[in-house]
Amino acid sequence: MLATPTTQPVLVYNRIAKNRRTTWLLASLAFLLVVPFILGISFIVSLGIVARVSPHLHVNRSEMQWEAEYLENNTDISDETRAAIQRKLDEQQKKLKGQHAADSGLFTELMVVVSAGLLVVGGILFWGVASSPTSKLLVQVGAQPAGEREIEARRLLENLAIGAGLPWPKLYVIETSAPNAFTAGMDPHHAVVAVTRGALKLFDKRELEGVFAHELSHIGNHDIQLNTIVAMIALFLRVPYLLFKRELRQGSTRPSRRLGIWEIALSPIGIYILFIAPILGALLRAAVSREREFLADADGVLLTRYPEGLLRALGKIAGAGSLMTKANPAYAHLYFANPGGATQGWFTGNLMATHPPLSDRIERLSEFQGPTATAALKEAIEQGKDFTEQHPIVEVMELYPLAAQDELAVLNVGNPLGRVYRLLAHSPVPLYDQPTAGSLVQTYVQPGSLIVGFDDPGPYRQVNTPDQTFGYLDRSVKLQLLNDIVPDEVYNPKLRAAAESILPPLSVALATTVAKKAQTKPQGLTPEQLVVVSVFALLVFVGMFFLLTKLG
Repeated sequence: MLATPTTQPVLVYNRIAKNRRTTWLLASLAFLLVVPFILGISFIVSLGIVARVSPHLHVNRSEMQWEAEYLENNTDISDETRAAIQRKLDEQQKKLKGQHAADSGLFTELMVVVSAGLLVVGGILFWGVASSPTSKLLVQVGAQPAGEREIEARRLLENLAIGAGLPWPKLYVIETSAPNAFTAGMDPHHAVVAVTRGALKLFDKRELEGVFAHELSHIGNHDIQLNTIVAMIALFLRVPYLLFKRELRQGSTRPSRRLGIWEIALSPIGIYILFIAPILGALLRAAVSREREFLADADGVLLTRYPEGLLRALGKIAGAGSLMTKANPAYAHLYFANPGGATQGWFTGNLMATHPPLSDRIERLSEFQGPTATAALKEAIEQGKDFTEQHPIVEVMELYPLAAQDELAVLNVGNPLGRVYRLLAHSPVPLYDQPTAGSLVQTYVQPGSLIVGFDDPGPYRQVNTPDQTFGYLDRSVKLQLLNDIVPDEVYNPKLRAAAESILPPLSVALATTVAKKAQTKPQGLTPEQLVVVSVFALLVFVGMFFLLTKLG
C-alpha cells in the first residue's frame, strides 16, 4: 500500500525561483532577437507590396537621364526646343518626387501593419504551442498509459515522487526499442513521464530509478516550462529558415522566382532572418537546456543516493543509441537523451544540441562514483551495444498519421485524434446527429463523462463518446480540458476507469467552475485580458482600415 503523496517537498528543488528570474531574462533576450527579426520580415514584405500595388505613375528614369544628357551634349538646338525639353524634365522630376513621397508613406504604414500582424500571429502560435504541449506530444509519439506489464515501473516512479514530495506523475509507454524517456506538463500537478519499451527492457531497476529521478528533477524545478518557452522562441526564429529550406527542397519551375528567393536570402536582412537569428535562437536554447540536463543529473543522484544507477543508464544509452525516428525535433529538449541521435547540420551539431554530449554527462557523474565508475561504465556500454544488436530499432507507430516529423508540424498540425474533455453538467446532455438543435438525439452524455472533442468551428462541437458514438455537442455545454489524458484512455474501459479515479469529484469541479464564474462576473475580463483584447482589436481595426483605404 503506497503512502499518500506529501504536499511539501522533501527533496528541496531550489531552482524554481532561479528559473523564474531566468525566464524574465530570456524574455528580454528574446525581445532583442525578435525585434530586428520582425522588422526585417516586415521590410521585405512591405517593399514587395509597394513594388506591386503602388497606384502612382512610374516615371521612366532612363528616359529622363537620356533627355538630360541630350540637353548637355547638344549646344546647337534652339532655345525653344531646349525650354520645352527642360519643362518636360521638370514635370517628370516633380512626378518622381511625388511618387517617391507617396511610396515612402505607403511603405512606412505597411511596416507598422505587417510588424503588428506578425507579432499577433507569432504570439497566438507561441501561446497555442507552449501552453499545452502535453497531449499533442503524447499522441505524436504514440504513447500509451502504463498497464499491468509496467506495474513495477509505475510503483518505482510513484515511490520516487513520494520521496521528492511531488504529486505522482502519470506513466506512459512508447512502443519503440530505442531507450529513452521524457517529461511533459506545464506544472507538477499535470506532469507526465513517458518511457520507451526499449528503456524498460534495457535498464535494470536501479538504472530506471536514476532515469526517473532525473525526470522528476525537471518537474520539481519547473524546468519544463522554462525549456518549453525557450524552445518555442527558437522555433519561432527558425520558421523562415524552415520555409526557405522546404522551398529549396521542393524546387520551382519558375527560374525568376528561385532567383528572387536567393536575392532576398543573400541580402543583409535575409542573412539575419534566415541564418543569424535561427543560430542565435538555437544557441540560446542549447545553453539553457544543456545546463538543466547537468543539474537534473545531479538532482537524480541526490534523490536516489546511488550515482551508479544513472551512470550505467547513460552508459547503456551511449552503447545502444537514443535515436527515435518519429520524435519531433521541436520537442527534443524534453527527452532524457537526444532523440535525434548524433546528427550533424547547421542547427543540429553538438554546439547547438539541446543535450550535452553523453560523454560530458558521464564524466561529471563519474566524479560522484569514484574509481569504480570505469569498470561499471565499460560493462554498461557493452550491454547497450549488445541490446541494439539483438533489438533493432523498431517503432510500432509506422502507420501513425503524423509520421512526418517536420518542426513546422508543431505549428500547423493540430490533434487529429482529438483532445480529452470532461463534461461539467448537472444533468445528461443530448448528443445530436447533426449540428442543429432539431436533429436526431443519438444519445445522452452523462455528467462527468470523459469524451473526445475535435477542434472545429461552429456553434456545435464534434465529439466521440467512450463507446465511439460520434455526434455534435452544443458549445454552451461546459467542458474541462484534460491535457494529461490521451484519447485511447477514453475508449479503453480499464484505462478510462483508472483516469477517472484520479480526477477530483464532479461536485468539486462544478463548484470550482461556479466559483471562477462568480469571481469574474462582476468585473468581466481581467485587466491583462482587457489589454490584450484592446490591443488586438485596435491592430485589426487599423490594419483593415489601412488596407481598405490604401490598397482597395
